Amino acid sequence: MNELINETVIQLAEKLQLPERIFNTDELPWVPFTENHSCYFKPLRFDLNTGTWIYLFKIKSNQVLGKHRHTGGSVIGFNIQGRWKYEGRDWIAGPGTFVFEPPGDIHTLVTEDEEVVTLFILSGALQYFDEDNRITGQDDIYTVLHKYREFCKQNGIEWREDLIY
Repeated sequence: MNELINETVIQLAEKLQLPERIFNTDELPWVPFTENHSCYFKPLRFDLNTGTWIYLFKIKSNQVLGKHRHTGGSVIGFNIQGRWKYEGRDWIAGPGTFVFEPPGDIHTLVTEDEEVVTLFILSGALQYFDEDNRITGQDDIYTVLHKYREFCKQNGIEWREDLIY
């Protein structure tokens, strides 16, 4: 009886689970994230059900990304290349550093003398602040997906629907 139940559960799980997604990131474009082209992203996943997006984030050397806050979920990062930190914090993320940010944390990201590449998993909105702590704008899964699709359209690149799952 237990074998029959186990077999049924396995069949059900295989029927309902998402298909695997395997692709070479070299095939994906670096999309400008900011208007001044100081940082770029390479989209890896857009989960419209949870509002979670995953991307490689590339920041040019010696940059200051303005004060911002992540809402709606934690941020998970794994630094691949370069060194960066948050102003006022006593740590520096170098290659191999894992970073967990709780929702609501406000910070200003600063890069050092080398280009940075970090894998980020984000949920919710990314809100931007001016020097008086007023919200000046925000990004979320839909604005980031729009940036990706518009960049592909403007550059004659076929956008990857299989990144939405």
